[in-house]
Amino acid sequence: AVVSTQSTGNAVDMTKAIIKPRIKVGSEYVHKGQNANQAKHSIHALCKSIFEKIFKLVLDMCNETLETKLRKNFFIGVLDIAGFEIFDFNSFEQLCINLTNEKIQQFFNHHMFTLEQEEYRKEGIKWDFIDFGLDL
Repeated sequence: AVVSTQSTGNAVDMTKAIIKPRIKVGSEYVHKGQNANQAKHSIHALCKSIFEKIFKLVLDMCNETLETKLRKNFFIGVLDIAGFEIFDFNSFEQLCINLTNEKIQQFFNHHMFTLEQEEYRKEGIKWDFIDFGLDL
């Protein structure tokens, strides 16, 4: 659905596009009514698409800013959950992927180790608590 980019009518146009999207059926266009759950999924898809486009724009701008015609003699090796990754060229995208992987690993560790120990305590299981530090 096409949404107006002008300040007047933006909210109305957006609401119409989400609640009654215009779709092509055969050779003509019709407005399809959506229930609340379908509208919610449309909003989530729209947000995901906007985030993806903004993220790509930021990545492209960062990579363009960091680009140099000089010979590349240095690299950044990032130790992530799979070990060291050494590429001929580390892009900003790879750094973001590694950061995301680390956050996922920390989330997993927190739920598998720290919270599991808390369950042991609640259930009265004799256990020597292990302090995993601030990383979890």
